[in-house]
Amino acid sequence: MGARTRGLANNILANGTIDATDGLSGTIPASNVNNTTISSVTSLPSSVGDFVQSVASDPSPATQGDVWYNNASYAFKLAVVAAAGTFSSGGNLGSGGYAFGYAGTQTAGLLAGGYTGSYNGNSATYNGTAWTSIPATTPNTGYSSCAGTQTAAIIMGGYGPSTKSDVNYFNGTTFSPQTSLPAARGFAAGAGTQTSALIFGGNPNLNSTLEWNGSSWTTEGNLNTGRENLGGAGTQTAGLAFGGTTPSVTGATELYNGTSWTSNPTGMNTARNNFAGYGTQSSAGCFGGSAPSVSNAAEVWNGTTWSTNPNNMPATLNQHRGCGTVAAGLSWGGSPGLSNVTLEFTGPGVAQIKTITTS
Repeated sequence: MGARTRGLANNILANGTIDATDGLSGTIPASNVNNTTISSVTSLPSSVGDFVQSVASDPSPATQGDVWYNNASYAFKLAVVAAAGTFSSGGNLGSGGYAFGYAGTQTAGLLAGGYTGSYNGNSATYNGTAWTSIPATTPNTGYSSCAGTQTAAIIMGGYGPSTKSDVNYFNGTTFSPQTSLPAARGFAAGAGTQTSALIFGGNPNLNSTLEWNGSSWTTEGNLNTGRENLGGAGTQTAGLAFGGTTPSVTGATELYNGTSWTSNPTGMNTARNNFAGYGTQSSAGCFGGSAPSVSNAAEVWNGTTWSTNPNNMPATLNQHRGCGTVAAGLSWGGSPGLSNVTLEFTGPGVAQIKTITTS
């Protein structure tokens, strides 16, 4: 005789007790009757289908194709993956300028020094919405090379109005002097972290590379193409150099392995200098700059090649600075003039949140 089963669905009473009239007895624990995984469902397996969630804030990160109702803004939302990176406006700088020091991310950025009519040591932080000036100051310097985060940054060298060798840490509140560069250097690129930083290139068309270990500087392999006003990204053992002036404008791209630089077979699609550049050795971005005239073109790097982004910057700028990742980049300031514009970049392939409207 085959297996026999008993259905319990009609034998469970409202209080969780099993109806014992047919020989069954016992009590089902309340935790099994009102299980939070059943009473607070937020998603269903694909085999069951989908439903629209009601949430107080938009999910982050969002997933392509998700639809939800934001009950705080009273709007239906949809996550859409964009084929091309897009720009949006962030909070403006309090004082327009260019050649600022830079570090951090799109939602936690750091501005240090720069030129706002004169070279200064003013500093400010960005929270993803607005800039806030902070009392701490650096030496009066622009065109410095930087690395790290908003609360653990290193600012190296610069110009203002002479070339500088100053090195400073920033801890989120104050700046503190560190061992100076072996020689003054401005218009160079930086990468890495506060205690494991890299500085390379610089004026006049330098090809040398320096590494910082938290207490001292050492000389490493030279760039294959000496240059200044270039872009830098990555870490001390996986760095990226791109663009700059040789003295002609170049799109040359090189990769660093912690010891030496290797030229990439293909460079940037638009040779340029004085642009906003940021990211990692395998995923970087740049936009604006001089090519040789001031440009609004944007490009993204996938570790092998540069691709022109179909969406240009909404402003035509150079001498602006950037930080963050290709998925979430940040840029501020620039010239001509003393721009106070802040731009946020959402990279290609990233789910972007759109409001569903009717027409």
